[in-house]
Amino acid sequence: MSNRWGAERKGAMINERGVIEKILQNKAVIKIQRSPDCQTCEARGSCHAEGDRNMLVEVENELHAKEGDTVEVSMPTRSVAKMALVVYLGPVAALIAGAFAGDGLGRSLQLDSPLAPVIGGLVLLAASLLALKGFDRFARSRPEYHPHMTRILATGPEPAAPPSGDSR
Repeated sequence: MSNRWGAERKGAMINERGVIEKILQNKAVIKIQRSPDCQTCEARGSCHAEGDRNMLVEVENELHAKEGDTVEVSMPTRSVAKMALVVYLGPVAALIAGAFAGDGLGRSLQLDSPLAPVIGGLVLLAASLLALKGFDRFARSRPEYHPHMTRILATGPEPAAPPSGDSR
């Protein structure tokens, strides 16, 4: 496999195993069961799970796996940590910075109202959420921010043969 992740590939990887639920053109939807390692992962809050047990992940099907195959899915830990930092810490930092900026602006305009920090915080929070949309577009365009199917661990059952036209 080519080294599409650059230097990121050399670092630690999050590796999970899952079963392919369905194939959609050149993509595979994989059901991954949360492992005990999820409890200590730096980015555990960024995963979305069905009923806190299973996650559905869509990846490129570069290995031409089939429905029912058990596969390994990997993503650089550093990329997951960066995404979690931007998504979770960014808006909180913007809210706090906006509150301080609003308070400072209110004092410089000699406003004696508690609304200045609230408005400042909300304005920067809204700006950070708009910036997250830009980060989302950026992350979607970069392969190091996508999980990848790295190997097929076991092949699934062969699909049943279609019924014959003979009804005797």
